[in-house]
This record gives sequence, C-alpha cells and structure tokens, in this order.
Amino acid sequence: MIDRSSVRLFAGLTKEETAAILASAFKLRFSASETIVEANQPATRLLLLQSGAVDFTILAGDGHEILLRRLVPGNVFGVAAFLSDTSGYLGSAKAVGDGAAYAWTQSTVHRLTKSYPRLFENALRIALRYIALYAERHVGIVSKSAEGRLANALTSLGSRAGHKHDRGLTVDIKNEDLASLADVSLFTASRILKGWERQGAIQKSRGSVLIRAPEKLIA
Repeated sequence: MIDRSSVRLFAGLTKEETAAILASAFKLRFSASETIVEANQPATRLLLLQSGAVDFTILAGDGHEILLRRLVPGNVFGVAAFLSDTSGYLGSAKAVGDGAAYAWTQSTVHRLTKSYPRLFENALRIALRYIALYAERHVGIVSKSAEGRLANALTSLGSRAGHKHDRGLTVDIKNEDLASLADVSLFTASRILKGWERQGAIQKSRGSVLIRAPEKLIA
C-alpha cells in the first residue's frame, strides 16, 4: 500500500481532493513479466503504482533493452496522458512481480485537471524530476567510475525498494538489470559484485543482493 500524503502526484491537494481523484481511477492488476505499457503506443492512461514493482525500459538502436528506472509504489508513469494530443509512451513498463496500479484514462485526466489545476502542475514537476534523474545519471557516466556508478545504483534502489532485516538490506534485482541501471557491462557488474562479496560488503544470491556493509560500497 502507499502513503497518499507522500505521493508527488497529490502534493498540495487536500485529503478530500485526493480521495476524489482516486475515486475516478480504475484498478489495474498485473502479473509478473506482464507488459503494462509499451513504447510508442498511444499514451492513453496515467498510472500510479499501488503495489509491486515495475521496470521502465527503452530500446537502444541495436535492440538492447536499457533499464531506466525501477518504479515502486507511489511512482507515476504515463504522464504523457496529460497532453491534449495523444503521443506515444516514451518507454515500456514491465511488471517485476504481481502488483496493482491506479489508472486513469486520458479523458478522465483532462477532466480532473480542470477541477484540480494543481494536478497538472504536479505532473510537470514529476516529469522534470525524471529528467533531472536521467541528467544526473548521464553526468555519472563521465564523472564516476564503474564501481561508483554500480554502488550508487545499488544503494539508491535499496533505499527505495530494499527489504530490511537483521542481516542487512536485501535488494531483489538480477545482475543484468543492476548493470543496466549503472550503465556498465554485465561482465563489469559481475566482477565488481564478486569483489564486494569477498570484502563482506554484500552477499549475492540468485536474483537478489544482500547489502551487509553499505559503508564499504561508498568507500
């Protein structure tokens, strides 16, 4: 479940306004590996992730899939639905596991923005924030080492979607997805992860990483 007060889409709106907006949505449930939206398809829905996780990806020119961001509950995608002319989704969203999202049709989104102008402003802020995140990632490519980028990708994902327990923080992610988030090759990611494991910073298992000593990653 999500904390409505922390959802950026609802910033500055009252509880009553937020409730009315949610009441106009329909619930979209999805299964693991299901494609929720596809790149270049008409952006006819705005979605707010309620549970589960979703990978937002784009295709490179050679057909290689690049993971831009793992979305977690409270994150929004399909912001292009706010536009008056229907444009295409910028990327594809695929479910990591079973989950659910609030969804609004494009016509509903346009109706809501007339009643709640702040909704459009929040959508613009969300879009700008994603641009800032991608700009920061690009800067990292030219200013950080591969190890630094991998550490940043792992700890950032851990802070947003990690599972805490007495041994540390578990992040459910495959090596190839983590490599994509860090803009490094799978070989490089695997080599660095093995080095961290020898140092006791992490413990690797199939499809997940246990962060045991985050300070060693930062160092």
